[in-house]
Amino acid sequence: MTARLDTKDPAEELTLTFDFSVGLGADDLLTGTPTVTVAVLIGRDPGPAGLLNGAPAIDGTSTRVYLPVQAGNEGCDYLIKVVCATTSASKVLALSAVLPVRSLN
Repeated sequence: MTARLDTKDPAEELTLTFDFSVGLGADDLLTGTPTVTVAVLIGRDPGPAGLLNGAPAIDGTSTRVYLPVQAGNEGCDYLIKVVCATTSASKVLALSAVLPVRSLN
């Protein structure tokens, strides 16, 4: 299931949180560098990766990924997918979310 995030204004710079704790075992933690992809579901943006505003970071508890975002095209809905390896052998987790970008004035 893909989550739907709160609407973001094109002028905002925010940090999104992807919480992987539900998919982690008792002694399992996120590890390595998360992989992020961005695609446009609704609207037009020839460069959807421009939504990203820096590298994703795993939080101190190793259960969440913080993702800085910026700008985005008015009227677009972006699908953001974050993929992380875990300390369990051969376990990889993915979370997706839709981020609508609309002027909030």
